[in-house]
Amino acid sequence: MFVHREAVRFRDLDPMGHVNNAVFLTYIESARVAFLRHLGAAPTLEDMGIIVARVEIDFRAPVRLGDEVEVTVRASRFGDKSFVDGNVVAEAKTVLVTYDYSKREPVPIPDEWREKLAA
Repeated sequence: MFVHREAVRFRDLDPMGHVNNAVFLTYIESARVAFLRHLGAAPTLEDMGIIVARVEIDFRAPVRLGDEVEVTVRASRFGDKSFVDGNVVAEAKTVLVTYDYSKREPVPIPDEWREKLAA
């Protein structure tokens, strides 16, 4: 498992003083990019051939200014062209699809990615 940490910023807050629900998507995205770079699967933006197909988030408790959010990332299930990326911030699951932006179509998960993500 990979752990990414994010400090809660003032701009993350809603008028009630806790992190706006939409900001959790940014935390998840930051963790996903850090995870793929850490694995060496996508060291540059050009190598980041994925699109988000689905996100589910269950919010458990408010997060406030001064808190630090730990986002734990792991790949939990692989399809041919998609994999599920289970992130724990609240509780979230993201389905990602490997994608060729030049051809504008989904592509099979590279074998190198499979090996790194399954490790």
